[in-house]
Amino acid sequence: MSDREARANRLRDFFELQLRFAGHMAQRTGTPLAEAVIRFTNFHRRFGFGDPDKGVAAAWADYVTSLQRLADLEEQTRWTQAFFRDAPEEKPPPGQHLFGCFGCEAPDDRGIVRIHFVSVDDDGLGPLHRSKVLRRQRELAAMFAFVRRHYPSAARVRGISWLYHIDAYRRLLPPEYSASAAAPVWVRLNGTSSWGQFIRHDGSIKPALRDAFLRNFDAMDVAAPWRSFPLPALIVTAPLEIFTAFYEGLVSAP
Repeated sequence: MSDREARANRLRDFFELQLRFAGHMAQRTGTPLAEAVIRFTNFHRRFGFGDPDKGVAAAWADYVTSLQRLADLEEQTRWTQAFFRDAPEEKPPPGQHLFGCFGCEAPDDRGIVRIHFVSVDDDGLGPLHRSKVLRRQRELAAMFAFVRRHYPSAARVRGISWLYHIDAYRRLLPPEYSASAAAPVWVRLNGTSSWGQFIRHDGSIKPALRDAFLRNFDAMDVAAPWRSFPLPALIVTAPLEIFTAFYEGLVSAP
């Protein structure tokens, strides 16, 4: 079995959950399934096609054309696994700078730097394991040192993610930053800021969170579906200088 096929097998329940959600949203809103899948799943990114809001890949049509012909959820899930097996590797968005598990974008015209997190560890331990706190903080220290060197206009840092509910993530960051957490006005559901909460670092599903989410379907506000996720994405922000002080000395530490 290839590594890609093994990953497709581990992601099977994750794919099924997203298909359930897309089908639910299509039914509740009268949206065609093809549109619901690109708006309410992260498949376009998972298939290595990048951010769909910046352009839909030509090969995406092959996926949704066949998907819409399959009425059974099990068949839709198997087709999604098969398409994933043959799809290109997912890559970081153009212009995102990577530092281990963290990434950042160039500041926008207001001087705001967006930061991101993705697991790149393959040692069997989760990326937020207690034994990796210093490693993760050194990655953050290197990232913010890069921002200071290359982006003089950078003034604030912002993140949007479900991870700000998690102590193991917040302990990596300045307390003032984590304390600013608030509910965002709007959350895109075609990335990982919400969907990442359902899978472990190996790609297997978290049954308790999946089941809690499924129980929320009937009461879901379809105008704000992100609020029905068990760990709704939070938005956090703080001045850049807070990060400079918090990680001082970590870049060169042994």
